[in-house]
Amino acid sequence: MTVLTRYQMRMAWPDQDEELIARLKIACWRESYPGILPQSILDGLDLESSSTEWARALRGGIAWIAEQSGAPVGFGHARGDEVTTLYVRKADHGQGVGMALLLHCFDEIACLGYGRAHLWALEENTKARSFYERMGGQAIARRSVGYRQYADIMEVRYEFPLD
Repeated sequence: MTVLTRYQMRMAWPDQDEELIARLKIACWRESYPGILPQSILDGLDLESSSTEWARALRGGIAWIAEQSGAPVGFGHARGDEVTTLYVRKADHGQGVGMALLLHCFDEIACLGYGRAHLWALEENTKARSFYERMGGQAIARRSVGYRQYADIMEVRYEFPLD
């Protein structure tokens, strides 16, 4: 069975999907980031503020949602030449969902006329970084994520040619 038969991809809609995406992002962070981000950050994730953030993001970019049997399992968001977000539930890792979402984001970026795309990944998230490198990304920069209390948490910028 391919990713296209097991999962359905659809575009996210403003004023409709922000809470769904917020719930999914919070779930993915809590699954993926223990030991990478401080537990206090994971415990402090808030559905209301995340939904508000996604209401703005969906008006300023394009998001794709992956679903299986109507349940959301992953999503990706692009704005300008950046893939701002890409998350897939752990249970669905290794099924091609992340690749399909990333390629949808790349297509959206290319349609805007960009020849390259970029994204940022947590430096300690070796699984995601390995995936981005397999997808052709090259690590080109490093910076602090920006948590005042946790200045040592770093992220790496990956660039991807879109030709």
